[in-house]
Amino acid sequence: MNLQYTDMLALLGVGGAHPGGLHLTKEVLVKEDITNVTTILDIGCGTGQTAAYLFWEYGCKVSACDLNETMVQKANKRFKRMNLPLKAQVGHAEQLSFSDETFDIVLFESVAAFTDLSRSLKECCRVLKKGGVALAIEMIKEPHLSEQDEHLLTDFYRFQSMLTEKQWMERWEQAGFSIVTSGHEHVMEQDDQPVDFGTEFDLSARIPSTVYDLLDAHERLTEKFQSSLGFRVFRCIR
Repeated sequence: MNLQYTDMLALLGVGGAHPGGLHLTKEVLVKEDITNVTTILDIGCGTGQTAAYLFWEYGCKVSACDLNETMVQKANKRFKRMNLPLKAQVGHAEQLSFSDETFDIVLFESVAAFTDLSRSLKECCRVLKKGGVALAIEMIKEPHLSEQDEHLLTDFYRFQSMLTEKQWMERWEQAGFSIVTSGHEHVMEQDDQPVDFGTEFDLSARIPSTVYDLLDAHERLTEKFQSSLGFRVFRCIR
């Protein structure tokens, strides 16, 4: 079985795998004007951690999709366990099933880099209402990352894009967004929640040993390239 990094995340059921985890997500979302009538699409929802938090905290209208069927199953298991009226569906960022101008906010949490940006960012723009906001937490490469190391990372993670901060902003603008800003500094603070929304695992019944090999390789790469890779929060207005 030729498993990839994203398969590892799905089989381990990792919640909050994106940079900054749910604590950064909370910090980003609190700056938006979210009410119970706000429509939000979580693309690449994973195990549904962010979608569940959104409904729990704001009572807003949340849609969630992920390309990985195992992730979708685990997201729906979470929603059922928490008695939330949410349902994740299988969906590809490059060809969303939603109608034009459906959402006020679209979320990408370390998802876009795994897609064809010429398609996924345009799809994101398409399903957003005029004046709607795309929020993306994405990895960036620092200028001193060598070409050899970039290939190493691309081969392991199967990124379709490894971009600098400037390149990311250009791609959002090319997709049709009128205003693109990038956040650099974030304070990660734990706060009390009636439900535990921390980093977590929802293990599948059968996990091949190669999954743990992938996890070990991921941890080694994270340590090796901690000074060559960063992340930014991009806020893009349609």
